Amino acid sequence: MSSVHRLGQRLPLKGQSLTVRYVGPVDGKAGEWLGVEWDDVTRGKHNGVHDGKKYFDCRSNSPASASFLRPKQPWDEHRTFLEALREKYVSRTSAADQEAIYFSSKQAEEVGFDKFARRQAELRGIFVIVLDRMRLRHRSDDPDVDTIAELCQEITELDVGGNLFETLVEVYDLSRRLPKLRSLTLDANRISVEDSKHMPRGCFSSIRTLSLSNVMLNWGTELAPILQQCFPGVQALAATHNEWSSIIHNGVLPPGLKTLDLSNNAFTTLADLLGVADSAVETLILKNCNITTISSGADTNHRLIFASVQELDIRHNAIVDWTFFNELPATFPALKHLRTTGNPLYTNLKTHAGKLLTPEDGYMLTIARLLNLETLNYSKITDKDRLNAETYYLGLIAAELSSTATDAEAAGVRERHPRFAALCETYGEPTINRKTVLADGEVDPNSLAARLVRITFVSSAATWVEEVPKSLTVYALLGIVGKKVGVMPLRLRLVLETGERDPVSRESANYQGPDWWCSDSEDEDDCLPANGVDERSSWAMREVEILAGTRAVGTYVEGAEARVRVEARG
Repeated sequence: MSSVHRLGQRLPLKGQSLTVRYVGPVDGKAGEWLGVEWDDVTRGKHNGVHDGKKYFDCRSNSPASASFLRPKQPWDEHRTFLEALREKYVSRTSAADQEAIYFSSKQAEEVGFDKFARRQAELRGIFVIVLDRMRLRHRSDDPDVDTIAELCQEITELDVGGNLFETLVEVYDLSRRLPKLRSLTLDANRISVEDSKHMPRGCFSSIRTLSLSNVMLNWGTELAPILQQCFPGVQALAATHNEWSSIIHNGVLPPGLKTLDLSNNAFTTLADLLGVADSAVETLILKNCNITTISSGADTNHRLIFASVQELDIRHNAIVDWTFFNELPATFPALKHLRTTGNPLYTNLKTHAGKLLTPEDGYMLTIARLLNLETLNYSKITDKDRLNAETYYLGLIAAELSSTATDAEAAGVRERHPRFAALCETYGEPTINRKTVLADGEVDPNSLAARLVRITFVSSAATWVEEVPKSLTVYALLGIVGKKVGVMPLRLRLVLETGERDPVSRESANYQGPDWWCSDSEDEDDCLPANGVDERSSWAMREVEILAGTRAVGTYVEGAEARVRVEARG
């Protein structure tokens, strides 16, 4: 094995960072090779398997996160913490060395420039340091390392994401030199935590906000244990983009952890977060996780309850039906704040009758399903908002119940809307005129369904369906159609297509007298000429014009459905 390169080594190459996972020969290739895993998981050509042989494991599940490289590469130069700090925050040019500034022909007096430069060099008044992606590497024996504490004595937030840290020990040696540090960001540092077992318990006890996104640590065997061992005081944790599909570790999380961001992981159900359910987390953020349901349905013996969660962010997931929201109150009994935008459910909403609804309608229906919700998508839910949402929802349930034909169908509607009973108790039970089916299969003539007719209108520009009472006047019907097509009602002609045919006589030069009937045959076809066609008559579809007036539509239409052609009067 090369004495220069070692497993776990972090190296920068042409602006990209990588981790050495293998050092040695590769079958069919001469010399020594480095098997590396790129921080950019799409940068490589394989995942540690080459020509069917597995050489090393990658933390990422990506099939293109790894490559083989020759050890001799034009590696980028790394920086120490102080070098990165001075390059970004400390001016190397004093005010006296700068060119004079002129306005017209007069030289400007540079009051305070030297004082400002000295303050900047001492980082006075600076509390947040961001040194992300600066090829930073820290060692305890770096030059002038002891000056970090004096220079950064007021720093409370440090971001060193996307750098070249290799172990948690290195991170600790740096952070302990910042006495007031409370927030630490280590995103995209593929650190090893094997050495954390030998670190002092509670060594990062001053850290309150921690970000470990895109570090690709295993939740159960690596990340959760170091939280307990090293970060007992953490209150907010961001652990996004780690490719986790489940968190079932039952270890106790830090008791003070109140905010947990697990966005952009691979969860598909909330049951995948079983290891978080019993924690004290109050704000749970799960954006862009492809979540579809509360549970997978496989485990029916364990009820999933996030008892402490008051704020839930499930934006941009894959929720497609209302079952998810119906189950939220039991799963999150303390829920007060919810964010739901970007889910497919809100882009294809329809009533039971197929009428399209807007996303705003969907948000109203979300409010109506969650009694204790105080804000939705950052908007406060007022008493008026809740009244409108719940009465609207109750009306939709009533309409759906009215469309049912049997008690079993009605029971199914009530099961799909578990808040129906509570809404009826609050606002009174709505009038429900159910479509009922008699013993002989006919619709009850006293039901609402028997008093409605479903008309399909066909015009040269469009086809659409309206459901109207049979008692509606033709004038009113013309008004509905005129509004739909944008034409004055009395300029329209409505033609009822009955679907029945009438014979139409066709006189010919060979007419031989009145129609005749053959009494010797019971088959009417035997009485037709040899070609089977009676040339003296043909058939035409029966059409009836629905004349404008006060007559009811039901005097023209007998059944429950009709087809009407819409024409412009000449």
